[in-house]
Amino acid sequence: MDSLSSANRFVSGFFFGTLVAAVIMVLLCNARELFPFVAKLHALEQIVLTALLSIVIVDAKPLAYQTVWRERRSAFVLDEDLSATLSGRTFGIPAGILVGILFQHYVMN
Repeated sequence: MDSLSSANRFVSGFFFGTLVAAVIMVLLCNARELFPFVAKLHALEQIVLTALLSIVIVDAKPLAYQTVWRERRSAFVLDEDLSATLSGRTFGIPAGILVGILFQHYVMN
């Protein structure tokens, strides 16, 4: 494989992390009736909860394939590609939080 594949995996992971974090942010802001404990959270606590949920959802499978399930993954997936996917998803989470805040502010209000 070449470095272009790693770059593609980083960018696709970045967009995936951004999308997941933005959806979680919007859902947490609008789920006050479904989850009453969310209504009691301040804005910073909602951001931290969004970041933690996004990390667990987005980074669990690539991190498991990199560490615990190393023998279960495909032989065609390189370590460099897996680390590029993991870092892209992790860097996408703060961007997704910003997108979620902007979407909540401009579209929902």
